[in-house]
Amino acid sequence: MEEKKRKFRLYLISVVTITLISYIVLFILFWDLLGGVLIANQVLWIGFAISLSKVVILALMSFYIFRRWLKQDAIFTSDAYFLFGSFFWILLSGKILDIFWNLGFVGSVLDMNYLLFLLKIRFAIVILTIVPILFVSLEAILTFVNLYKKKEMNKQQFNKIRKRIIIIYIILIAVLIIIAPSVPFMNIMLPIISFPMFLFISVMFIYMYRNKYLSQAHGLIIGLSFFLLIIASIIRSVLSLSFEAIPVITAEFIDIGVYILMFIGFITKPGYGKK
Repeated sequence: MEEKKRKFRLYLISVVTITLISYIVLFILFWDLLGGVLIANQVLWIGFAISLSKVVILALMSFYIFRRWLKQDAIFTSDAYFLFGSFFWILLSGKILDIFWNLGFVGSVLDMNYLLFLLKIRFAIVILTIVPILFVSLEAILTFVNLYKKKEMNKQQFNKIRKRIIIIYIILIAVLIIIAPSVPFMNIMLPIISFPMFLFISVMFIYMYRNKYLSQAHGLIIGLSFFLLIIASIIRSVLSLSFEAIPVITAEFIDIGVYILMFIGFITKPGYGKK
């Protein structure tokens, strides 16, 4: 098991290194353009600083959860801690790309086709972010079937169904991303696709909490945080329209607050899990 942990440590270090180097190179290549946008707009400087702070917070939360995972006696990629840590790291990757895209879009310094390409990548990251949490939340299906149906579903049957649901979900969204013709279309499609999924995940975690199924994390807090994520996304969209400092800062801090609440849910065991 120690050899397995060592391999996973190397894997995680490699993923972190590749991600950071990729984004550093991207920003260096376009810094002449993006730096000019920042210099010309004080509000963007403030948003840029807060967004970087959010990235650092997400990184710390991801590392903490991965550390908890690696401290377990036995580790598997299906463990809740691994999936929660992956969620935050993928989310972090998307937030870094958000910084780049927002600077390019607001400053009108990048070609619209290139912005569309970046937005498609960003949308793909959003979907990948949801997958680890969806994997955990779908456990509620197994709980529901075994509680209310006469014939119990075994773990092997459930894993097959879960994999099919996730694969179908990824394929459908991938097709939508590929055929998306414009930036406005993508901006409209994102909440239409993501909000129902966030709501589904919220309901599933609360359901698992009520039925005392998830013992590694606090399903009620996680469920509420995903519901608040929908509200926070709507508030951020509205506040960001003004491009004024206070609304932009408020929107960013609301985002950070929701992610911290989610993190608390991920690392807190419910009362029934402590017995």
